[in-house]
Amino acid sequence: MKKLLALLMAVALCMGLLAGVAMAEDENLASAKGLLDFMYKSKSRDKLTVTAEDYTVINQLMIDGVVYPVTWAVDLDTIQVQPAENGKYTIVLDKANAKETTYTLTATVTAPDGSTLDVAYQRVMPAMLLEMSYADIVNAAYTLEDGAAMSKTQRLFGTVTAINTAWSDEYKNITLTIQVGDLADKTIQCYRLSGEGADKLAVGDAITVEGTIKNYKGTIEFDKGCQLVGFGDIPSQAATLDAAYALEQGAAMSKPSVLRGEIVSIDTAWSDEYKNITVTIVCDGKTEQPVQCYRLSGEGADKLAVGDEIAVVGTIKNYKGTIEFDKGCKLIPVDSVASVKNVLAAYTLEEGAAMTEACTVTGVVVAIPTAWSDEYKNITVNMVVAGLEDYVLQCYRLSGEGADKLAEGDTITVTGTIKNYKGTVEFDKGCTLDAVAAK
Repeated sequence: MKKLLALLMAVALCMGLLAGVAMAEDENLASAKGLLDFMYKSKSRDKLTVTAEDYTVINQLMIDGVVYPVTWAVDLDTIQVQPAENGKYTIVLDKANAKETTYTLTATVTAPDGSTLDVAYQRVMPAMLLEMSYADIVNAAYTLEDGAAMSKTQRLFGTVTAINTAWSDEYKNITLTIQVGDLADKTIQCYRLSGEGADKLAVGDAITVEGTIKNYKGTIEFDKGCQLVGFGDIPSQAATLDAAYALEQGAAMSKPSVLRGEIVSIDTAWSDEYKNITVTIVCDGKTEQPVQCYRLSGEGADKLAVGDEIAVVGTIKNYKGTIEFDKGCKLIPVDSVASVKNVLAAYTLEEGAAMTEACTVTGVVVAIPTAWSDEYKNITVNMVVAGLEDYVLQCYRLSGEGADKLAEGDTITVTGTIKNYKGTVEFDKGCTLDAVAAK
């Protein structure tokens, strides 16, 4: 009898536990997940959401008139979750992040009965100490909520696809739309764009624009006051300068950088003995952030003068409070800056990784590892950009008009996706030859 009673009590206990479990499974938690997915799940099946700016997330959901609190956690110690003034949470990114990093943002929803549900979303934080790619900026802009704006001034290079409002002689501005790269579904409106040459803009022009990017009632746009920087690709340098001036005394940036600026002083005259010169440059008019180019060498360095516009590549450091390119920095052609930036970025890729968007590079053919194939209609060549022999870029199975006639010494322009294939930095198969100038 005692055994039977004990058995019945055990069964009753188990039933109670099972009932407790059932009670803990609030049926509205599934609805909560659906709502969170609608708000935070990546809109692209192929690409993760890029978060280049701090952003806010909700602190609760309302389901059938009942409040379901939501808390958040991140799997990186360098990213913080902080309460916001509006009752939401702010995801605070690492402003010193040195390379593109994938992280997981996890929401925990709590039901009135105490049961919980975790929902995780992967995000990508770009390298904050390096310039974001144009595609990264556009993708980040398209994550902005209505009325929100990116905190920093941004610069984009794109092609004019539409003139929305013609040039006004009265207001000295124009409104147009640009497409960045192949992002045809993520165009950027340039609202009341001004600047030298803006009155002559037409569909098809390739231009660089700078300003504040915002979401205005669903339209992603450069806000009023945006400026035409110029025709062609003129990369921003703000992130590099800010990172340089954030260095502690004695510290140096881990990777080489490239800057374009105007010489404001000759600090040490050209030395025929040492084949170098020391000058100071100001970039993009930022007189408060001068950069010294210490013992600068390279073709044409012996003829430099105050007022010259130059481009320099090398390692930037803080030497006793002076922000400078270290000894060994090199003078490069001004029109090679965009290509050099792409190559330097490519050399930060880990083995097996690839750049997220196609890019264009101009350089000189230094070797032909695989000759032209009449069968496959491609060739493999190695190129060097701006004389940077330590940064050889392979063009794997390159195709296009003129590719069959390439020779060492030719200057070529190539477009494609760059990757790190087992330690070889290369344009992937499918890269195309855009232009060639024979030696």
